[in-house]
Amino acid sequence: MRLPSRLRVKESRDFARIKKEGSSQAGRFFVLGLLRDDSLADFRFGLVTGKRLGNAVQRNRLRRQMREIIRAARPRILPGHAFVTIARWRAPGAPYAELEQDWLRLARRAGLLASEPRP
Repeated sequence: MRLPSRLRVKESRDFARIKKEGSSQAGRFFVLGLLRDDSLADFRFGLVTGKRLGNAVQRNRLRRQMREIIRAARPRILPGHAFVTIARWRAPGAPYAELEQDWLRLARRAGLLASEPRP
């Protein structure tokens, strides 16, 4: 099951707004920028993988892994948040389980995840 396109942060002004007005949490593999937005009925997310991370194949693989982590956590992600996940230089070589663990830890610390899955 794919994540709907309507959940994606696509415009640079939205990325900039999350960075400027939101808070951030840094982990080993990711930096999570989070902005509370009560106008959202669900959540919105953006992914950033810079060219320093490797070639296009490596960056695309990492983006697929990041989307899968968010898709799996979707029932627990609280509505009314916009967030951006920025991959750090260590991320391309890391196993999926470590990436998932790091992202979930950051999301819990930022207050993005509910303790119970929402209906």
